[in-house]
Amino acid sequence: MNSPSFNRRAALGAFAGTAAGATLGGAAAPAHAKPVVPVPEIDGRLLVNRDRATEILTRFGLQGMIALNPINVTYLTNIRTIGMKFITEYPGFATYAADPQAPIYLVTGGTTAAWDIANGTRETADIMPYGFGGWNAADVNSDGLPVEPEQGGRTRRYHVRDDVELTEREKAWAAVQDKYADGLAAGASWALARALKAQGITSGKVAVDDMRIAGFLAQTDLRDSVECVPGYGVFQYIRMVKTPQELAYQRVGGRSNGDACLATIRQIEAGMTHDDIENIFLFECAQRGNRMDSFLAGMPGGGFPDGVMVKGKPFLMDCVSSFKGYMGDTARTFIIGEPDAETKKRRKANQTAREVVFDAIKPGVKYSELRRIGFDTMVKNGMPEHAVFVTPHSVGLQHDDNPSRLPQFGIDGFDHVLEENMVLTVDLPYLEVGWGSGHNEDLFRVTATGYEPLNTEKDPFIIL
Repeated sequence: MNSPSFNRRAALGAFAGTAAGATLGGAAAPAHAKPVVPVPEIDGRLLVNRDRATEILTRFGLQGMIALNPINVTYLTNIRTIGMKFITEYPGFATYAADPQAPIYLVTGGTTAAWDIANGTRETADIMPYGFGGWNAADVNSDGLPVEPEQGGRTRRYHVRDDVELTEREKAWAAVQDKYADGLAAGASWALARALKAQGITSGKVAVDDMRIAGFLAQTDLRDSVECVPGYGVFQYIRMVKTPQELAYQRVGGRSNGDACLATIRQIEAGMTHDDIENIFLFECAQRGNRMDSFLAGMPGGGFPDGVMVKGKPFLMDCVSSFKGYMGDTARTFIIGEPDAETKKRRKANQTAREVVFDAIKPGVKYSELRRIGFDTMVKNGMPEHAVFVTPHSVGLQHDDNPSRLPQFGIDGFDHVLEENMVLTVDLPYLEVGWGSGHNEDLFRVTATGYEPLNTEKDPFIIL
């Protein structure tokens, strides 16, 4: 069977308002205005939930935490460095103290990130910059501990013209460049040590999301007094309860992701490949200001059993895309042609389970309870047990924004309990090789008494 391909060039032209009669899967694309994207209520505050961070760090006996993973660095500092965008090996660090009054530091090479801070568009962490070429491992004091060289590293300075009137933003750039031109830390190790000392952390345990950080601190005078503990899950545990700024972003990302999912399904035709349909979703996300993170259609990981979309077989579409890094997660079931009796039965069982699960959502309910309710309801309504999967999971800067275990702190497994302002979904897919698949998944925020949907809840089963 020949597969009509998604006309990416025409679609992108349509996005720019230049393509007439662009085709999607061989069909004429309807003329329509660019989708309306909701505008988040941005107050410019930091993303990190400081109250929750203090409580969890104190509970685990931690003096603070150090991040290297770009997700956690952004969460703590509200900054994405150029190194993060380039996906460099060490794009930037963040140091955070359990003391809520202590400053937060972005530890980064050079001063480019300082320009972003100087723009003054939002609340950010302080910067602890370091240069290159000044570190010397042979420098030690009388106690045998490493000593930071007096001459710090070097960094690049951009020329500032003095024969023109600078804009206010350019003046701010010049000022911050001068501020950090001298006295740079002699490499990332010493910048991390400086940041911790400025936060009052000179001994004790700190959670790190990458154990390479321990190697950096081992090169400084904190090597014997500050212990790095594997703590990626600590960051996730803190991130589970969202701040107002995070929720503002996630409402936009969630709604746009759901709308892009439905818009993509309605353009599917028999003969399309998984790549054809994924490109449509990519385009629909871009129109709404989202970035695609993950896309599944057909059977998870395998695509379509026939290699292309065919009539008469039901399949799932599971879509994840993000706005300002915050993810939406939506899934629906679709079929070309009238579904048979078995498909209708499974569709009803799935939708019934979805409604029962969502009726149970409120603070205090455990993940295990949502799993039990979803599984039992689907099976009771005629879904084969072997086809059922029920998975609650937090959603935020990651698709699975919750830890599963923290054995280093005596927690071998979590049965998470819902709290107000958690954002999550409950996966309710049903899969069977030789038959097909289905899914119904919606993003929601836990409220004091129930839930707030973060994408449209309509069209759980779409017949094309």
